[in-house]
Amino acid sequence: MDNISCSTRTAAFRGWSAAYLENGLIRLAAVPDIGGRIMAYDLGPYAYLFVDPDLEGKLFTPEENQGDGSLAAWKNYGGDKTWPAPQGWDNDQQWHGPPDPVLDTGRYKLDTLEGNGEEALVRMVSPADVKTGVQISRQFTIRQGSSRVYLDLTFTNTLDKPIRWSIWDVVQLRAEQRTPSGKTAFDPHCFVTAPLNLNSRFPDGFKVMFGDDDNPQWQIDEQNGLFKGQYLWEIGKVGLDSPGGWIAFSQGTAGYAFTERFNYEESAEYPDDGATVECWTVGAGQVANLDYSATEIYLMETEVLGPMRTIAPGDSTSFTIEWGACRCPGPVVEVNEVGCVAERLQAGVGDGYVRLTGKFGLFDIGQLSLSWINEDGQSVNQQSLGKVDPLTAVLLDRVLPVPKGAKSVRLQTSSTLGQNPVLAQTSLE
Repeated sequence: MDNISCSTRTAAFRGWSAAYLENGLIRLAAVPDIGGRIMAYDLGPYAYLFVDPDLEGKLFTPEENQGDGSLAAWKNYGGDKTWPAPQGWDNDQQWHGPPDPVLDTGRYKLDTLEGNGEEALVRMVSPADVKTGVQISRQFTIRQGSSRVYLDLTFTNTLDKPIRWSIWDVVQLRAEQRTPSGKTAFDPHCFVTAPLNLNSRFPDGFKVMFGDDDNPQWQIDEQNGLFKGQYLWEIGKVGLDSPGGWIAFSQGTAGYAFTERFNYEESAEYPDDGATVECWTVGAGQVANLDYSATEIYLMETEVLGPMRTIAPGDSTSFTIEWGACRCPGPVVEVNEVGCVAERLQAGVGDGYVRLTGKFGLFDIGQLSLSWINEDGQSVNQQSLGKVDPLTAVLLDRVLPVPKGAKSVRLQTSSTLGQNPVLAQTSLE
């Protein structure tokens, strides 16, 4: 695959004015006029983000966006947006939305759109919200040869008193499939995964925040120490006090994965009883005065929450998230600086040979290799496995001779925008 330069442009996206970032691998469409949302994150031909077809191209007045204040009045365009947390209606230390005609659906300003070939970025800034005291800045950066997107999210206090909020980012991901009759339906091969906290404050490792406690979507993968949400078109939401620093979505039928990585702060306070990540699913069921069972909306949300921060008047606080996209089959069991893992690297050793198996996805264009490691941690042999890119899953199944002195083997790349090029490693003993 060619390593195409990053570019920017402005054009329509489904009837809205949009700013685009592209690099030959991915395409982002930012729409300032509907809450500064990212409405497209595409890897090659595949579009990850849900867009409500009934709202395509539509704009509303603040009064229409607020409506009667109930959930049925909310203009849920889809895509990705940033909100203050905690959410609630009990007091002014909670965000009373959605609907919210300023931060959620307000007309954001397109502050910056620029690129130099190696990278490109877009920044959108919200109006100042007198209720929360928050003004939101959302900056998205892409780089050449990579599917990664770097989110820099900032809250600025516009009031004359301190405010305290968590930066909460919400991504709505398509979870439908096309039936033989041509209609759409929910896809049970869609999963959201995240690491469990072995010392979780929640008995099951997660907290049911909405819906039935015995919702069959919420599962535990004990072997990999993961929460696993399978899409069965039931309405519900869970929160996890996960320390792992990642959450992932897998579209198993199409064979695509979406990941979010972020920095976890062990000593920090997080909203919603300590939740760092949350998963919401739209399905049969009712929320307030909105009945989703009467709709044909099929989506899963990955939600990342930053630490609670007290912001002095005029000051700002920021939170960063890194997205990654790649071809990768099945539920994601691990995310690292190089890519994601669907089946861990396994080594079956016998008679001087080893069978290496595993299933992976990569975030960058580069070269993949095996490095054979001795007992001192030094490489005794290296073997190229060829070129890799985010549009091609790595389905490893090779029988190879074991070099003399090798005690373990690493699967690594020559090109990563992270600091550690190791995708996976396993022992040969």
